[in-house]
Amino acid sequence: MPIARDFFDTFDKLDLSTNLWVLIGSIIVFLEDDLGMGRGSAFDYLRSGIDIEDLHSQIEAARDTQLKSDGLVAAMTPYKAFNELLFLFAAVINDIQNGPPSQAHMKLVDGLNSDDVLITFNWDTLLDRALAERTTWRPDWGYGITPKAMFNDGWHPPVTTDKDNKTGNLLLKLHGSTNWLTAYSVTDGHGAIVSGQDLDPSAFGIFERASEPYACFKGRYMPGYQPWAYGYYPPNLDFPGRAPPDGYTIVGLTPNFPWTKAGNAPDAGLPSMPLIIPPVKNKSYDFFGDLFKTLWSRAEDALAAADEIVIIGYSFPETDIQSDKLFHRAFSRRATIPKITIVDPNPAPVANRMTRDLGIPESHLKVITDYFTANFNLDAL
Repeated sequence: MPIARDFFDTFDKLDLSTNLWVLIGSIIVFLEDDLGMGRGSAFDYLRSGIDIEDLHSQIEAARDTQLKSDGLVAAMTPYKAFNELLFLFAAVINDIQNGPPSQAHMKLVDGLNSDDVLITFNWDTLLDRALAERTTWRPDWGYGITPKAMFNDGWHPPVTTDKDNKTGNLLLKLHGSTNWLTAYSVTDGHGAIVSGQDLDPSAFGIFERASEPYACFKGRYMPGYQPWAYGYYPPNLDFPGRAPPDGYTIVGLTPNFPWTKAGNAPDAGLPSMPLIIPPVKNKSYDFFGDLFKTLWSRAEDALAAADEIVIIGYSFPETDIQSDKLFHRAFSRRATIPKITIVDPNPAPVANRMTRDLGIPESHLKVITDYFTANFNLDAL
């Protein structure tokens, strides 16, 4: 998976980079017009090792400032650029995870106990797929939250059997997932971005698989994807759309340029977008109602109760204040000290965070200086 400073280098290696349905135009316009870069230099800038998180934060700040002061027309470029980056994140991840199941994740799942809880900040579905293929885990209940609908060659209601009557692990995805779908965002006409669905903002759909064309934006279905992954455009939702304010009518206008050619699939339903918390400085968890509040509460309960905690490849970045608070809240509730294992090629920052900030004695800390790959020896855990 790409990291913040090699995102566009990774994008260039994929067929997506030459697909005209994959939109980056507003990102380029934002760099050239809003930031004053010369024509053509924006492409070089994106591939110069910039931190994609800084760029997304910059675009978000411009969008919100212009929306509040000048309205949607003035803010159209950063508004579209913000969403283009979000779609681009999901598309790149979907292309990378589109293939055989990850053997590293399959081995990890095979080694789980039935009451183990998995907590991740990643958006990819490598763990999801491994759980579904190797255990009785189901996305209907396995995420610790109940979706509004499931997509499996069409939208279906989730299996509502209580998770406690199932045998399986919880997978808590604290920053969302590429296969979680919400309505495309719109403006409320008063300077705020809102969900385009006429449902509680916490309502969402889960994409599981598609073996045939599905209805999506302008019918731009892309074939050739394995379960848990899809092309640039996810399936449209069967949710009701947000109604216009009294006295207004929604009118759509799409210029018919060659690169905006429609696909051959249907386009009925409410346009959707990936439900992920993008890597911006001010993460908008509240945009999705109580969804993330519930997830983070479940994660806190799991960390407060666990006898052993294994941290694989998470570096506890200083800017991720929410995760820092999560561990402090969970550990403050504990009467015992957990055993902690760190798996990381550069474990010192994580180990220091555990001992210095969270008070874990070195006697309860185990450090494995290694990458987590298919060849990793799980017995070491």
